[in-house]
Amino acid sequence: MEAGQLVAGYYRLVEYIGAGAMGVVWRAIDERLERPVAVKRVIGQHGMSPADRAELHARAMREAKNAARLQHPNAIMVFDITEHEGDPCLVMEYLESKSLAQLITERGTLPVPEVARIGEQVARALHAAHKAGIVHRDVKPGNILIDDSGVAKLTDFGISRAQGDMTLTATGLVGGTPAYLAPELARGADPAPASDVFALGATLYHAIEGHCPYGDNPNQLALLHTAASGKVRPPMQAGKATALLMSMLRPEASERIGMAEAARRLAQVAASAGAPDTPAATMPALPPTGPVPSQPAAEQ
Repeated sequence: MEAGQLVAGYYRLVEYIGAGAMGVVWRAIDERLERPVAVKRVIGQHGMSPADRAELHARAMREAKNAARLQHPNAIMVFDITEHEGDPCLVMEYLESKSLAQLITERGTLPVPEVARIGEQVARALHAAHKAGIVHRDVKPGNILIDDSGVAKLTDFGISRAQGDMTLTATGLVGGTPAYLAPELARGADPAPASDVFALGATLYHAIEGHCPYGDNPNQLALLHTAASGKVRPPMQAGKATALLMSMLRPEASERIGMAEAARRLAQVAASAGAPDTPAATMPALPPTGPVPSQPAAEQ
């Protein structure tokens, strides 16, 4: 793919945004509707078997369907799914933004009020997803986008599961990122809304503390083992958010607070610190009246 190229006859590529494990993302123009979009091309590894390539296509289709079912101001919308040279391409909202992962890399840690405002917005999007029967399964800093005004949006529903879906992860592998994975998923249980509560708590913990609750071990298998044990280091810098984070990170799924309660308490933490409201902070969990340009992050 290159700048100026036309994808599916309508989407003119403008600027390369980034790449992740599953593909590349470009800023583009929808020449029919004259609006900016992001085009995510899902690319498989060289030499993939036909079965693996079919799984890749199924994952892209599932991401498109689940994102289309979830219309929320704090979740990235998918407008279209097409193909380019045999690879599936998702056409999505575009947002001039940075991922939470980028902010953590740049700043090390973020203030508790700022993290609470981000977390409340993502929690509202996840609550709407859960009401629609969708579990995200991979909530992490790289999948949360924040624009300059503080609006946060959740992206990448590539391994999310709707009720009734069959899993698309390979036999013996766990879907999700070990650093933010709920203990029950690390032990092989089916995903549930409580798993997303844990992952969001782990993500916010990372933003406040500068490391994930399982520690900084670069060995993914070791992290997976730690996740399965459910042992979490209590945060040292979370202040008023400490009790909330620990209630989201309880090792037993049945003992965690719900996502709606997490959103409510995150709003309280932000307000108690004198944090100003952001545009999304007072939005009800209802479908937007029209698309808001947004940009999906390349997977991290």
